[in-house]
Amino acid sequence: MREVAAEARVSIGTVSRVLNGSGYASQDVRQRVQQAVARLGYEPDYTARHLRTGHSRTIGYLLPNIANPFLAIHLSEVERLAQAAGYSLLVGSSERPARDKELVAFFENRRLEGIIASPSSEYEDPASSPFATTRLPSVIVDRDLGERFDSVLIDHHLGMRHVMEYLLSLGHRRVALFASGRDLRPGREKLRGYRAALESAGLPFDQRLVHLGDSWLESSRLPMQRMLQLDAPPTALIAVGTQLLSGAVHVVREAGLGIPSDMSVVGIGTLETLELMYPPATALRYNFHQSASAAVQLMLERIEKRAPAEPRIVVIQSDLILGGSCGPARANLVK
Repeated sequence: MREVAAEARVSIGTVSRVLNGSGYASQDVRQRVQQAVARLGYEPDYTARHLRTGHSRTIGYLLPNIANPFLAIHLSEVERLAQAAGYSLLVGSSERPARDKELVAFFENRRLEGIIASPSSEYEDPASSPFATTRLPSVIVDRDLGERFDSVLIDHHLGMRHVMEYLLSLGHRRVALFASGRDLRPGREKLRGYRAALESAGLPFDQRLVHLGDSWLESSRLPMQRMLQLDAPPTALIAVGTQLLSGAVHVVREAGLGIPSDMSVVGIGTLETLELMYPPATALRYNFHQSASAAVQLMLERIEKRAPAEPRIVVIQSDLILGGSCGPARANLVK
């Protein structure tokens, strides 16, 4: 800092004010300091700053698998919004409860200021989870860990009902569902919305038309082949993400069926993951920007002690975007 001050012809205190964004400094002085920093390659000692201020201005982000495109999109948005607010992000990937505990301890030891988490498991007793026992404020994303946390949830139930009601309006009575996370809130809520739409239409639920895998990496090819061999095969399918969707669609095309003439198709996720499909897919689009924005806002309010004592829940809706992959059910296939 002394070298920067000498280079910019200002005091050390002025350099500190400019770099920390605190106190007044004219535009000319700020420019000189920033130019001196660039010429000298100066970088602040963040460890020393943490010790002095007691704030790391860093948030932990815990997710099951960074390769999951949905989680990667959400992570990217969270990071962008956190950086805009002056915070850094430290990311940890966990696929088991023991790793959750390790990462939370790691975040604590690094003096992070809070945790945004979408864990791979929903604890039987949420009160015993590391998110409940840590001193750091936690925001839980799209998981059911009880009512003690600030949470951001996607309304999978209502979204699925909208998709089903649209397909039912086209005359479809046999709809295949492919999703992942059978033991997590997203999978449970999708199935609940699927069944509720059938019940509302007076139609029976057939378990043979539902495939809820453990992982988004699972293939849907074999389940789709089995469904097409039923006496009453599906005339429409709903699939989450590119992996489950592509496997089912390939089987449909290999069977000589056309889309949407023989099989209507609805994808769930982001339009980016579905843009290569032809005809353009009808999609239930997740609003990852809204979810990330809500998670960051809840976290900042906790960190800055502007939040109420009671936990808050933000519910994010999805948008049904109509494409060319759905059409009326074939009369000879409808039971």
